[in-house]
Amino acid sequence: MRKLRKNSRKKIDFNQKSFSFTHRYDQEKFKLDRLNNIKDKFQIKINNRLILSSIIFSTFFFATAIQILHLNLFFNPNEKYFANNELVIRPNIVDRNNVSLTANLKMQNVQVFPKEINDKQRFINKITKIYNDLSIDGITKRLNSTNSFYLDRNVIPQDLQRIINLGETGIVIEDSYKRKHIHKSLFSHIIGEVDNDNIGLSGLELTLDRSYNNNDDDWILVSSLDIRIQNIVRDEILNAMKIFEAKGGSGMVMNINNGEILSIVSLPDYDPNKSSKEESEFLEENKFNRNTKGLYEFGSVMKTFTTAIGLEENKFKINSKYKIEKTIRVGDNIVTDSHAPCERDYCSVEEIFRNSSNVGTIKMVRDIGIDLQKEYLSKLGLFDRVNLDLTELSSPAIPDPWLPVSTDSISYGYGMSISPLHLTLATATVLNGGYIIEPSLIKKEKRKDYKERIFTQDTSEKMRYLFSKVVTEGTARSAFGYNETLTYKHSYRYNYEYGYLVGGKTGTARSNTEGAYDKKLGKLATFIAAFPINKPKYIVLISLDSPKPINDRENDYDTFGKTDAGWNSARVSREVIDRISPILDTKSKYRLNDSDIIINTSFN
Repeated sequence: MRKLRKNSRKKIDFNQKSFSFTHRYDQEKFKLDRLNNIKDKFQIKINNRLILSSIIFSTFFFATAIQILHLNLFFNPNEKYFANNELVIRPNIVDRNNVSLTANLKMQNVQVFPKEINDKQRFINKITKIYNDLSIDGITKRLNSTNSFYLDRNVIPQDLQRIINLGETGIVIEDSYKRKHIHKSLFSHIIGEVDNDNIGLSGLELTLDRSYNNNDDDWILVSSLDIRIQNIVRDEILNAMKIFEAKGGSGMVMNINNGEILSIVSLPDYDPNKSSKEESEFLEENKFNRNTKGLYEFGSVMKTFTTAIGLEENKFKINSKYKIEKTIRVGDNIVTDSHAPCERDYCSVEEIFRNSSNVGTIKMVRDIGIDLQKEYLSKLGLFDRVNLDLTELSSPAIPDPWLPVSTDSISYGYGMSISPLHLTLATATVLNGGYIIEPSLIKKEKRKDYKERIFTQDTSEKMRYLFSKVVTEGTARSAFGYNETLTYKHSYRYNYEYGYLVGGKTGTARSNTEGAYDKKLGKLATFIAAFPINKPKYIVLISLDSPKPINDRENDYDTFGKTDAGWNSARVSREVIDRISPILDTKSKYRLNDSDIIINTSFN
């Protein structure tokens, strides 16, 4: 037994040695396996993190790409926008002489957090005593929601104190800023409006948002407008609307050489500071900007382009003669002249233009032809929307197809509708030496050197001469005091000691509705003028919608039953020019005995 035990012990010892070796081996192997296992788990974690990072990066990349694509598709890359479309205090808008046109008034907004209101019915009972017109169903629905909402914005102080006195939880008073139009309706169509979050919706307010530099706290938008000129133009058009009982009116003053707009007036207008509730006479149509959105057939002012094209292409000369019959057929219509353009059967181009002959103009355009007419009208920008610092712009309505009858009609002002802004720009090109200009409501640092030219200097000088003849001898002569047999007092002042360095063109067009011309609708009377006409600096456009004839014997004021532009809008233009010339330091009048040559009269 002992031996057995001894042998057994030896066996056990042997086995113990074997076990120890194996155990050590297993230990090392276990450690190695464990390390490999840890390594594998770590690698998996790394891989998972790499995958997650890749997913996050890819998501970010695609989100960024989508954002960039969105900006490229829907926004101008040259424009700058307010960060997050949130604006607390808007930069100021000033006129060209740094007179403020806008201001920011500090106000308060009342925000409600429904989760913080315990007794909602009591809240409703209290709040409806302050806001009598508040919808109970509407406020109840909002209170039952989890989302916060604005109870009121830009709260007046008395209402704010009453709200505070409620002592209700769930009400937060926050500071806000309300945009103020300092001059009320004076610039309403141009400055535009902002929403409740103070974000620009229209006009220069929207332009400001797109051009504002967030890094410049002192940045302001300097407009091309002149508050003095704007006041005068609006005042004269308002006065004329009362005198002639016109439905509306529009006016514009522009630098003829660089396109800066000094004044742009559309009447009736509105006060952007007032809501529709505050202003009982407020109409949505008053927001309509006649100068940029309105499309009109302008009548005889379009003869400017017919004449300029013919002179440029040498289709006729100023002294070229045309036989003028009493009538001429245009399609299915018979066109006549309201008065004889000259004393003879044959009238010169000068006589046709200054006395606004429809018959003569149609004959002139037939010498020009369809192709040349379309080519030049397109170059003048009358086929496209104007590029201006506003979004409220219209594209011209042009005939399609363009037939011979279209060419005839457009030559004397029918069959094509454009905006007053289109008309002003195209006329400026004709008179400024033939250069295409870009309009601007932003003050320019320096005059742009315009390279595109479609009329020669010679053609431009001839058109200035013809414009001067309209004022001195033609359809606008009564407005500028050259006919001493007629007297007008009232709002129009005559001094026969002076003549005018003004040239212009009248245009009177019948109103068109549903493709038909109705005498009951009245006429659009337009006069476009430039001064000083020997070397034009400014162009003035005045239009009156449906003016009536005036017979005021008491004040010795009589239009002799006429509603043509020479009897109304031309006179408004003269009053405007009289008043703005000293401000612009530009001569518009001269003494009749001046020996200086006012304008070249040697054309043949």
